[in-house]
Amino acid sequence: MPMDDRGLSRRAFLRRAGTAAIAVPSLGAILAACSKPGNTAGGAGASGTESMLARPDHPVTLPLNGEPIAASTPLETGTLQMYNWDSYIYKKVVAAFEDQFNVKVEITTFNNMEEGIQKLVAGQVKPDVFFPTTDYISRLAAKDLIQPLQHEMIPNMEAVVWKAFWDPGPWYDVGWQYTIPYTIYTTGIAYRRDRVKDADAVAQGYDLLWNSSYKGKISYYDSYRDALGMAMVRDGNLDPNSADPAVINQAKTNILSLLNDYDARLTVNGAFAKLPAGEFTVAQSWSGDIVGGKWYLPKGTPPSVLGYWYPDTHEGLIGNDTIVIPTTATKPALAHAFLNFLLDKKWGFVNFSQYNGYQPPFATIQPDTLVADGVVPPALSKAVVTEDMFTQGLIQGQLTAEVDKLWLDAWTEIQAGG
Repeated sequence: MPMDDRGLSRRAFLRRAGTAAIAVPSLGAILAACSKPGNTAGGAGASGTESMLARPDHPVTLPLNGEPIAASTPLETGTLQMYNWDSYIYKKVVAAFEDQFNVKVEITTFNNMEEGIQKLVAGQVKPDVFFPTTDYISRLAAKDLIQPLQHEMIPNMEAVVWKAFWDPGPWYDVGWQYTIPYTIYTTGIAYRRDRVKDADAVAQGYDLLWNSSYKGKISYYDSYRDALGMAMVRDGNLDPNSADPAVINQAKTNILSLLNDYDARLTVNGAFAKLPAGEFTVAQSWSGDIVGGKWYLPKGTPPSVLGYWYPDTHEGLIGNDTIVIPTTATKPALAHAFLNFLLDKKWGFVNFSQYNGYQPPFATIQPDTLVADGVVPPALSKAVVTEDMFTQGLIQGQLTAEVDKLWLDAWTEIQAGG
């Protein structure tokens, strides 16, 4: 698929704290501004309590904002409003939904969660479906910004999706009261196999990024949680939500060394576009970015030049993205139909295999066949995500307001060059 048809990676601007902090207020400030009197049941930043702080080791059942719509609610007509990350859904899939339901879908995009939630709170957008990250679900629910789902209208959850996402439900939304999963991904190291031997990637792991042999050819994500989180894991700290100032400071120091001593660059497209194009040799990478990177290779360059390392122990960063229905949705029944459509085993797979490279958590997808069927190049086999990896991987959950500030302060220093 030509690059100009794809735009940026689906997570290209995810949580870019540096520029986002200048452009818009923090998410804590945005959400605090929409608090309802007496509403204290919620996530970080909720008035006086963080009892709903969602973590893999502290799964939460979110309070319901009223009742789900009736399963008998008739489908609305007209235009479904989608609010999504840039270039995160295949227009062919959207067109198939339009044809099946005889409606139109209008897509409005955002570049980061700050922008996305600020416009939602301010009423600048009134979407029927929204694509937030997992670490903000409890706060969105606490502020009545998202509505409970009617499970009877989303039968593909139990028919297609990994059981953990519906029984008992994910750690951030036990009982999947508000969310369905969209994609899953790991965070590892992408590399050019024509410059780096596979054996060296296995031997060095995270240290591939801190290797002077690749000086000036190293990409690291411009995303504070992902950047600091990987630096922590490299140091052997397996809590990617650390509140320890010493751990955060050491991660900051290591990233500054990466930038200053190894001439690495903070990027949003290093893994999925610039490494395949040959500009970088190694890059911090989401699994979906490098799988999608095959569409950015220069003409005549085979996908076999792309490699991906993720620890065999599965003690690496892992996560998933979600879809919700905002409280202000004017077409909630049609929104439910859209969620169910994206969980269809055919269309969810088409979205992954033909466009964004990000695997949906479908039990109907056999991981072993993804390589055999040519969906994932053989050299990228470690980019395939299996269900058991979610019990072993390191998930970045919601941070308290105080801890989030420690991370953001460290990131500000990194972007200022120390």
